[in-house]
Amino acid sequence: MKDSIYKFIIYAVCLITVGFSIFLIGSDNVSPFTTQATIHKTIANIAPEVSGVITEVNINNGQNVKAGDKLFSINSQNYQLDVQSAEAELHSAQELDSAKWQELKSASQSLIQRNLELDNAQTKYARSQRLLSKGLLNEQDFDESRMNASIAKSAVEAANADVLRIKVELSNKNKSSAIKIAETALAKAKLDLIRTNVTAQFSGTISNLQLQSGSYVNKGTVSLFMINEESTWLSADFNEKGIVHLQAGANVWITFDAMPGQVFSGQITNQDRAIFDSSTSTSQLSTVTNDSRWIREQQKIRTRIHINDANTALIAGSRASVIVSNGNIIIDTIGYTWIKLVSWFRYIY
Repeated sequence: MKDSIYKFIIYAVCLITVGFSIFLIGSDNVSPFTTQATIHKTIANIAPEVSGVITEVNINNGQNVKAGDKLFSINSQNYQLDVQSAEAELHSAQELDSAKWQELKSASQSLIQRNLELDNAQTKYARSQRLLSKGLLNEQDFDESRMNASIAKSAVEAANADVLRIKVELSNKNKSSAIKIAETALAKAKLDLIRTNVTAQFSGTISNLQLQSGSYVNKGTVSLFMINEESTWLSADFNEKGIVHLQAGANVWITFDAMPGQVFSGQITNQDRAIFDSSTSTSQLSTVTNDSRWIREQQKIRTRIHINDANTALIAGSRASVIVSNGNIIIDTIGYTWIKLVSWFRYIY
């Protein structure tokens, strides 16, 4: 009786083993399976937009922060001085602008006066012409009258040119170019002063924090990392034989090494449509690689997978195994059973 039980158990184990082996061998064609899957989260590289010495670090490694929270501060004294300097430059430009308007007013009054003088000179010249024609005026007086009219006309032209020059300099009725430049410089100085306080642009978790007060940081140099816990996906590499089943919307089952015994569901959202090929780099001749093996290694296709109800305890870099649903109840039953067994194996390995 015991021998029969042992035989039955041995046969059953062998049959199940053979069955799963056959399934795995052909799974790429019916229900692709991979152990090469990794959790990814959006990681922001936080870099200051100004340079300086760090005066205060307001966060700790692993701390959850909200959008708008201050992360660290940079010495602001130089930037405060820049603001004061820019304010002085703006004040100077405004004073010069005010003086220009006064100059324009004076030039306009001068133009009016020169026009009156021209009218008077032309009237005298016309009178001199009539007197000369009647023989009541000598040539010398007539020439003097004509010269005065010509001088008065030149004076009007000069005064008019002076008014036009000032108007060009004051082309904008409200602000001169010098004021605009000064205002821009002041706005930038104030913005740089604000940027001495580096704040979080979204909610997330601080990772690999190594900042400390007294350190000097350069503008644009990555200073810390923030993990966006809301943006999580699984990157899985499958053999290209299963490409027919690796389409957007396909359902999958997932088990994580970090969570033995648990199976999660998900869907393929997309796949990377190109793979890096180091043998055909841009602007270089192709390099042909000779492979002496009879059966070469298969190409992998990377897919991005959305995880339903992803556990927030999972970190970026967590490894997983994934199997794609076929839609056939028999194949899916075998596939789910296999991924469940894999999840139990994680208790041991």
